[in-house]
Amino acid sequence: MNDDAKAVRVLAALSDGDAPHPIRHYLYVPTGEAAVDVAKELQARGFNTEERPGADGVNWLVLVHHEAVPTERLMLSMRRSMEALVARVGGQYDGWEAEVLRDRPTVH
Repeated sequence: MNDDAKAVRVLAALSDGDAPHPIRHYLYVPTGEAAVDVAKELQARGFNTEERPGADGVNWLVLVHHEAVPTERLMLSMRRSMEALVARVGGQYDGWEAEVLRDRPTVH
């Protein structure tokens, strides 16, 4: 089992796995120009983005936001797509995180 599959299973156990979750992806690219280019491509695909200097003071972060039901298939597809996108500009995909939905309905 890969890390994405494990993360989806843990999330489903803690949260409402059938509901759309706020999801964030972390992409690092070498320049501000590359960040803008990557962000424009992702925005054209329907994602919301934020671009800013990375914490390392060298690279740029493209923080990608969207809502979806996190499934193993979806998250693997997202990883592959974003890895391919940032590879074109010499960047790196650094993973994703999803918000745990605290109001999970209880089963009686």
